[in-house]
Amino acid sequence: MRIAQVTKYFHPHHGGIESNVLGISRGIVEKGNEVLVFTSNIPRGRRHEIHEGIEICRARNLFTAFNAPFSLGIFLGLLRNDYDLIHVHSPDPFNEVFAWLASRIKGRPLIITYHSDIIKDRFYHLPFRLLFGIIEKRILAHASRIIATTQAYADGSKALKRFRNKITIIPNFVDAGEFNPAIDGSKVRERYGLGKERIVLFFGRLVPYKGVEYLIDAFKGVKGATLVIAGRGPLKEKLMKRAKKIPGVRFIVPEDDEIPLLYSCCDVFVLPSVTRAEAFGITLLEAMASGKPTITTNMSGMPSVVGDTGILVKPKDSKELSKAIQKLLSDKNLRKDLGEKARTRVGEEFTLPLVVEKTERLYNEI
Repeated sequence: MRIAQVTKYFHPHHGGIESNVLGISRGIVEKGNEVLVFTSNIPRGRRHEIHEGIEICRARNLFTAFNAPFSLGIFLGLLRNDYDLIHVHSPDPFNEVFAWLASRIKGRPLIITYHSDIIKDRFYHLPFRLLFGIIEKRILAHASRIIATTQAYADGSKALKRFRNKITIIPNFVDAGEFNPAIDGSKVRERYGLGKERIVLFFGRLVPYKGVEYLIDAFKGVKGATLVIAGRGPLKEKLMKRAKKIPGVRFIVPEDDEIPLLYSCCDVFVLPSVTRAEAFGITLLEAMASGKPTITTNMSGMPSVVGDTGILVKPKDSKELSKAIQKLLSDKNLRKDLGEKARTRVGEEFTLPLVVEKTERLYNEI
């Protein structure tokens, strides 16, 4: 098969969707198929290249709106090239329209991976939501198949409500070799001066939907541990001010090769997200593959990810979050038991070979 993958960003751009598309594309190529990725030229790179057997066509970004680049060259590339089906990754309003139009014009099937709802709730977002809401229904109705990463998220999405008969569940994945309990995290402890203290870790973008402020507030009642908040984002300065009077809170920006080590040296991982913009939580998988117990909010797709290997708390409830952190920190055997179960769950549900197998099977069916 020759598959056209359409995504607003791609390797070497970092992000959950980018990692998903790269991993699946690599796996599909290794199985003897061809993959052609259409993406924006962000970050700037070669307009056309082969990476690990994946053919990449990058198009110039003309402007960006609603966190999505408008790259008309992606549409033109879809029209010029030949392929057996188009696979577009949502949310990506402009490229979803391009993929839909190309599918109709060229008579090729369209598959959509619906990674998350578009969360735009400010008053000035209303015209966009109304307009794209109409277009999105047409796109989803046209699609041969819609991939959702968890059944829970698909069931809770208003946009997917009328299309449940065409939904296939294929989860995200993690590299269980890159993230594993055997990794020695002592270098990270040494570099950031963490000593031998117990570590509660958050890793991710510092943006509103991650709910990091509630984690900081929860840490007021936690003693004998350090909260490490790792990552970049527009809220960093605001969060640092919030944590200023709370002892034991550290902000770091790890290098890419330090991320597996960071999970390895933590005792508990927390993802306190507060909106459906967090649809899955790939960092949960990374922590679970590293053999760590997790705490996350009881919403969106996160309960489907952790299963019985972590603790679920109410969104925006700092007191409940604080109790959960203290429960795990005070019980070494519970941490060990949940961490082992988490690693096993990853091996059974969330490895790349399993995801590639399900994806290729769907491609063949279509």
